[in-house]
Parts: sequence; C-alpha cells; structure tokens
Amino acid sequence: MKRTRNSGIVVRTLVLSLLAMAIAMTALAAMAQPELQSERIVTDMRGRSVAIPDQITRIIALDAGSLRLVSYLDATDLVIAVEDDGHGREKSLYEFFTLATYRIAYPSLRDLPSIGSAANHEGIIAAEPDLIISSAVDVARLDQLQSTLGIPVFAVDVDVELYDSERFYAQNETLGVVLGREERANELNEGIKALLGDVERRREQVREPKRAYAGGMMFYGPADLLRTTGDFLPFDLVGAVNVMATNPTGNRQPYMTSLEDLIAASPDYVFLDAANVTLSQAGYRSNRMILDTLVSAFIDRDVYTTFVYKYYGTNWENQLVNVYYVGKVLYPELYADFTLEEKAAEIWKLFFNVPLSFDEVCAAQNVAPERVDWFN
Repeated sequence: MKRTRNSGIVVRTLVLSLLAMAIAMTALAAMAQPELQSERIVTDMRGRSVAIPDQITRIIALDAGSLRLVSYLDATDLVIAVEDDGHGREKSLYEFFTLATYRIAYPSLRDLPSIGSAANHEGIIAAEPDLIISSAVDVARLDQLQSTLGIPVFAVDVDVELYDSERFYAQNETLGVVLGREERANELNEGIKALLGDVERRREQVREPKRAYAGGMMFYGPADLLRTTGDFLPFDLVGAVNVMATNPTGNRQPYMTSLEDLIAASPDYVFLDAANVTLSQAGYRSNRMILDTLVSAFIDRDVYTTFVYKYYGTNWENQLVNVYYVGKVLYPELYADFTLEEKAAEIWKLFFNVPLSFDEVCAAQNVAPERVDWFN
C-alpha cells in the first residue's frame, strides 16, 4: 500500500514537533540546573594541588595558626565558623582567648558559630564552606579530610618561622591569591621586609654582643623558666648570643632544659614569655638562693618579660614586637629613636590592618614587657 503525499507531511510534521520538544526540554533542564562554578588549581604549602573555586566567600580555618594567617590578610569577614579551642568555649578555669593577639584585633570571632573541631565532619559540611584552611602537617590526613568532606582543603604551614622569611612571604602571597587578598598580602610582606631591614641595620652596629637566655616558652602547654629555646628570633636579629643550644631533635622548637644547664650557661640577661610568667616566678622562688648566687642575670636583676610568642601557633606579630623590645633592653643606644609603645602599635597595625594600642594588648594579655619585680 502506497503512502499518500499527505501522510508523508504528517510524519515530517510530527518528527519536527518531537525534535522541537526535545530541544525545549533540554534547554529547560539546563536552566533548572545550577551553573557550575569555575575552579583553579593552587599548590598549597604541603605541595598538594587543590582545586579551589574562583570565588571564595565562606571559609573555615582548622587547627593552630591557620585562622591567624587569615586574620593577617584581613579576611576574617569570610570566616563562617570557628573551633571550640581558643575561642572562649574550652572547659577550663582559665581565659585563653586573648593570648592570641589576632583575637584582640578581631573579637567578633568569638561570637561565630562553633563546629567543635576538625573531627566534626557533619558540622563542617552543614556549615557549607567553600574552602577549608588547615594547618595539619600530614598529607594523608589532609587528603582524607578533603575526601570525607567533599570540600577543598588548603594546607598552610604554621611551623615556618621568620628565619625562613621567603617561605613566610610565599605563604602570604599564595593565601592572598586563594582568598582574593593579593594587594593585602603584598602590603604585609613589604612591611615585614622593611622591619627586618631596619633591625639588620641596627644589628650591624653591635660591637659587643650580649649573652641572653629565653625561658618560660609556651609550646604544647605551660612550663616554667626552664622551657627554653636555642632559636629565639629576637636574639638572632638584634645580635645577641643565645646561651642555649638549639633543640637536640633539630626542629628548632622550645624544649625543657635543666637547672644545672641554666647555671652553667649563666646568661647576663633573661627574657621570660608572658604566657608562663606565673610559673616562671614559682620556678625562680623554688631555686632563688641558687639563681641569685650563681646566675649573672639574677644577680644583677636583669630579668624581663616579653609578649606571648607561642599560643595556638606562633604569634609572628608579637615575635617582631619582642625583637624591638629585646633590642631596647640589650642595646638601648641603638634603639633609642622610638618608644616600644609606638613600635608595637605600628607592627600590630601592619599585621592586622586594625589599630591596637599598647595598653589594650597589655591589659588583655595581662602583661607588659618590663623588668620583673620578683626581687623586692
């Protein structure tokens, strides 16, 4: 049976109609689906290649030091939640919140919702961050966290010290790119370079290096004046002789020494971290007769407190304030052109991009860099 001309037209019309419907349905489906955000590949500070959204508006910083780095880049407005540790939610009799200076600069961090800790995967996912910033060291742990959360995890290095200034600058630059704060990262780096250059010019004028000891270091918990370090940046930058050796493990971190070693070293000056000044005073009183008889710094009463150096990671900004303070104590003629109050405010403004006064920080951290009054 032959098809009529009309039946052919009907078939073609039906095919065209079905094709038009298919095209329309495809277009509607495309409109209904959310547009996929473009990504870029960034190498983090552990050498991992991380696919990060081009636009970052919601972040969570995990583990010690990572939120401090975010605050340096004036990016706390992107933070949507914080950990319990260090943000006023610890089950503790003590107030730790202000021992990290960035929290004095950005007190509103305390009011953000809590995700508990890095182990609270459900809470982190529910918060819907675009990016996690973590200071975890182990690459396998970082990869596992990223896989579990389904959220990119960018690793930072909070163990880097200003001895390795180029790595410190590179981290600020990379994090600046990730968070869209490139200009701020450059401003911070240039300011630090200027400070280090200024201190170096002063150090070159030192003719008779003073011998000094750093004690009371906060590192994985409190300790008394016998927790020391052989790698104390203020001594190295101002041109003082550190009477203690570097950490025997080679990691350049604080460690416990002995009373015998302190006596043998007999420093002319002692500087004690404010975080442990109470315990350091108790340690002094327990050995007062020995120290006041055998150690030059205690005999001459040249014992001083410094700003908190390590609490929930390194307070790099306070480290630089301490550099200028140690310089003024050891070599007053080389550091006579400014007051510590002025220099500290300048450094805090550089790092946090908000004004902080000397008295404000001293009151919050319950200390002032000064000679101790234990000898009365």
